[in-house]
Amino acid sequence: MSGSRLRPADPGQQRTLRQAALCYAAHGWPVVPAAFFDGTRYACVQADCVQDGPHPVWRLWQGRASTDADVVASWYRLFSFAVALPTGVIFDVVEIPEPAAVRVQDALVEHRTPTPIAVWRERGVRLFWVTPGLQPDNRLGALNARIRGEGAWVPAPPTPTRRGPMHWSLPPEQSEWAILSHADLTAALDALN
Repeated sequence: MSGSRLRPADPGQQRTLRQAALCYAAHGWPVVPAAFFDGTRYACVQADCVQDGPHPVWRLWQGRASTDADVVASWYRLFSFAVALPTGVIFDVVEIPEPAAVRVQDALVEHRTPTPIAVWRERGVRLFWVTPGLQPDNRLGALNARIRGEGAWVPAPPTPTRRGPMHWSLPPEQSEWAILSHADLTAALDALN
């Protein structure tokens, strides 16, 4: 169970998380603060929270996600928050379990269609950024992929988790913040067969 109150942040970690959140916001990716793994549990602002994993700190978080630098910076002034990014607005995210995710990433590299790819070791998955509106199909189903679209969110690097911080396998800067098209994802998935 979470339900814990936030403690003052480690200054270095707080600064790193704030800088990441501000970078995402500066590139037009809305940000919302998320529960922070403090080495023991996920700490949240909600005293009655029972979620045991990363999650936005507010129940009604959708209307509070922001790209405003002043707003985002204010969230990280006193406490460490993890970084959550709403999906279905600027991008959807496809969550693919390892090792299939490595094969998909290799196919994207081979086809020169980069997209940001994050590694979420706690879940044993990689997250692929794609244009919004992606629909499930047999190829994604065969990989046990999950689409996080409208109304959902994903944690973003360097969010701390039980199995270490999330990190980028392919950082947004390397793909020039480009989001993968549905056609390019389909081509990569077809190349796996």
